[in-house]
Amino acid sequence: MKIKKQLQKTVSRLVDLSFKDNKISESQVVRSIKALKSLPRAEAIISLSEYLRSLKRKEREHTLYIETTMPLAQSQIKKVKGIVEKKVKITKVLVNINADILGGFKLRVGDEIWDESVAGKIQQIKEAIGR
Repeated sequence: MKIKKQLQKTVSRLVDLSFKDNKISESQVVRSIKALKSLPRAEAIISLSEYLRSLKRKEREHTLYIETTMPLAQSQIKKVKGIVEKKVKITKVLVNINADILGGFKLRVGDEIWDESVAGKIQQIKEAIGR
């Protein structure tokens, strides 16, 4: 079942209200969920699903994901965050250690990815030579 336009607008408005200074407001999320739960059952299920999906999507827009081969010092994380914040406000930073990238780093904010890893460079070379 597809979500109706008016209901979609309501869900979008509730998602916007659920963020204060680009951070999730837990009390507003609880109020939003209660409001959506009061809808008829079918609409409530669809609306709650869309609300949670949109909430996660909006949170990802302000979360910096850093992937490296070794742990970073807090000063390094702050430096990377400062550089990225010239483009977008960052409210959360998650660091993942991944030996598979061989070296370098990968950054992701929302849908944007900066791949400066050795594995990424190898993949670019493979694509360039047609393999």
